[in-house]
Amino acid sequence: MSFKSAIRLASALAAIGALSVPATALATSGQWDTAAAGYGGNGATSATPWITTPADGSSLAEWNFFNGTSDSAPDIAGSGTLVETTGAAFVTGGGNIYSFAAPTAFTATLAGLVSGTWDIYLRIATLGTTANEVATLNGLTASRTVTYTEAISGGFGGGEEESLWHWSLVPGASTFTFNFSASGSSLSLDQVALYAVPVPVPEPGALGLLAAGLGAAALLGRRRRQP
Repeated sequence: MSFKSAIRLASALAAIGALSVPATALATSGQWDTAAAGYGGNGATSATPWITTPADGSSLAEWNFFNGTSDSAPDIAGSGTLVETTGAAFVTGGGNIYSFAAPTAFTATLAGLVSGTWDIYLRIATLGTTANEVATLNGLTASRTVTYTEAISGGFGGGEEESLWHWSLVPGASTFTFNFSASGSSLSLDQVALYAVPVPVPEPGALGLLAAGLGAAALLGRRRRQP
């Protein structure tokens, strides 16, 4: 390797390393900076998951340090998988998934149940380039809500962001499959969380009583309107 090539390689590695460590003004990487959706935990350890009290029957998986571009061992709770699908990314020294060559794309999965309906959340933290606005869950689209943003000074620039997608009343499935991606090259994926909550369905008896009550109220109203 020539001296000039070595210098270019060292510069590139230094810049990549800067993306895995936030600038001085930013919060610590590997932790949620906001209590999105009001659940509270910062996700830094298994003792402080984003969802501090998961609902009965729910599924939760969180990653705050990636073991590879394919990682089926969430750092917090449950079981799930996360895969970078372009093949152009690698894991930085800070445990982030990053590519300077191409926009990254990700598929994540979470086990669910076939029956019932669900409220489902996807949450990510990124550095550098922003994520695309739309993500999909089993083919259903949702637009993100940016719950935290701050500009990065130094490195490749860009910003630190946290994004949240929410799908309501999703039909049950054996597997929930999420797809999300970067809007350009140089996105550094810092954290991912998946959360699926079963939506309670009233018992048939309760629905029958409700229907009977509404019918009686309508009949009483008609009688009162008669001359």
